[in-house]
Amino acid sequence: MRVALERYFGKEMSRVYSLVANVPFSPVDIDVAGLARGEWDALSDRFRVWFLPKGMAQNDKASCYVMIRKFDRQQGILTCAHIVMNLEDAGRDDCPCFSIGILSNDDIRARAMLGVFLGIPPVFHKRSEIELVEGKWKADPATVAQYTANVHSAFAAQSGGKTYELKFDLPADFLKKLGPLDSWWNKPEKSSGEHPTT
Repeated sequence: MRVALERYFGKEMSRVYSLVANVPFSPVDIDVAGLARGEWDALSDRFRVWFLPKGMAQNDKASCYVMIRKFDRQQGILTCAHIVMNLEDAGRDDCPCFSIGILSNDDIRARAMLGVFLGIPPVFHKRSEIELVEGKWKADPATVAQYTANVHSAFAAQSGGKTYELKFDLPADFLKKLGPLDSWWNKPEKSSGEHPTT
């Protein structure tokens, strides 16, 4: 299923596909050639390393994560991935080294993005080595707003120097409800043994 990107410019709240996986190994390799698929648009595509000091991410801990954004203009698909280092619980047996969260307006492209972290030499990690935490369409305001910000940013980069003014009518308690900026998903206490269908 795919949601048209134009829906994220309207007043009505849309929804976004969220795919989240826990990764028990380190390091996490990235198939950059597969990610770029022969092209990388420096205006709209992003490969960023974020550091948020304590208190900036609406929580009481510092955060560091990698953000990858890939905009397929021809297909009308924008996919964003966050690779979050689970530093707070590092060393616990039940804590994964990394969590990878992917947001997209296309569920198939979200699953394809997860593939750029698997099967890479020399280790060739398999899909069976990671645990899917979430694979579903979400419509909660915080998750959709995080994705929508990337949609607006990618389109603004493609505008050829034109400037647009964007206005959002957010609920009064929106910032209080906004979770950590590095992750929009709830980190599970322990594995339940259940795997979401994707």
